[in-house]
Amino acid sequence: MSESIYRRIALAEEENRPFWLVTVVATSGSTPATLGMKMLVFGDGAFQGTVGGGTIENQVRSRVVAKKPRLPERWKFDMEGGDDAAEKTGMECGGTQEMLVEPLGPVWPLVIVGGGHCGMALSALASRSGFSVTVLDDRPEWASKAKHPDARVVTIPAYDRLAEQIEFGADLFLVIMTHNHQYDELALRHLLGKEYRYLGMIGSDRKVDQIMKRLRRGGFSQRELQRVYAPIGFAIGSHAPFEIAVSILAQMIAVRNGVSAVKMNSNPFSKK
Repeated sequence: MSESIYRRIALAEEENRPFWLVTVVATSGSTPATLGMKMLVFGDGAFQGTVGGGTIENQVRSRVVAKKPRLPERWKFDMEGGDDAAEKTGMECGGTQEMLVEPLGPVWPLVIVGGGHCGMALSALASRSGFSVTVLDDRPEWASKAKHPDARVVTIPAYDRLAEQIEFGADLFLVIMTHNHQYDELALRHLLGKEYRYLGMIGSDRKVDQIMKRLRRGGFSQRELQRVYAPIGFAIGSHAPFEIAVSILAQMIAVRNGVSAVKMNSNPFSKK
């Protein structure tokens, strides 16, 4: 079984899919598992391997899918009802079972709106930095796996219905870098007010200033506009696509790691 699990891990990493490795690390009393048993759980609930089967295995899978832990965690399950610190299983085996749950593969969702040269560079770098990348571009020649081989999903969107094509959530990262200023503004209009962790838009100081002021006049709140990282990325004095991507990725990682003093660049509303 271990050999097949490791083959499946390698395949999942090639597919750039988020998944979790669950390993039995301790048992006491009577349990359905033995030390070292392993199971892979994918974000959609699919799994391979076993940590004992039955109720406890279903609970582990459900908990992984619901929680999607970003860091390794140790979970304890009680099959005898005597340990208040352990999760109850309702089973009558009479023991306890502990599992190490490790996130493997990219587990932070990132949607890049715009698959041009900077989008290509960012999708390549972010995919190697713990992000599960989706690239959206309305140009078929740029929305291709050939240009974004490391992205999990590449698709052709309708920018005026952008929000319908994105699964929003508290851990979502959003980057706007289309080939047209009007599309950047349109995308931003559709993404503001949604649930996300990070939203950034590429552009010059002047472009950002004009777009933000138009959006404010159009009814968007100053508080919502303050959340936008624009111009996106740290100011490193570069115009090369991969160096721009480095500056954006560094900023996203800082936000992901909870760095509180991430500069918002020249977004006029971030200073007030």
